[in-house]
Amino acid sequence: MADGNGLKIASRANYQRDTYVFSFNSGSASTHDLEIGDSGKTYLTHCTFARTINLPAPATGASYKFIVTNSTVASTINCESTQLYGVYTDAEGVTAVSGSTTVNINTAAALGDWLEFLSDGNNWYVRGQCAADNGFTVG
Repeated sequence: MADGNGLKIASRANYQRDTYVFSFNSGSASTHDLEIGDSGKTYLTHCTFARTINLPAPATGASYKFIVTNSTVASTINCESTQLYGVYTDAEGVTAVSGSTTVNINTAAALGDWLEFLSDGNNWYVRGQCAADNGFTVG
């Protein structure tokens, strides 16, 4: 990462993006505790069984992307005690996320809907796109 003078700033995080794609497609309900080393990965949320996905503690530059590939059962993405901020758009318009700790992927979510989480080291910021109303909800 470079500052305005083009110098490398070694103290800043350098997490790769979109390096790996993983599918949450196990044969039973499951809980997934993501680690900071999982940053930059894209997850396909094949939700035929309930999933609970726990983000790690915020770290500057950490990011995770989730793409819905099937949603017949609701799943939850948690950031524990850290608060979420940001917006996602659905069929009804823009939904602001402010101070929540959970985003739900509901059965109304459609293939290709997505959520992306990015951290500044203190909070998680979310943005996303959902074709149907109430495909995602915050809790």
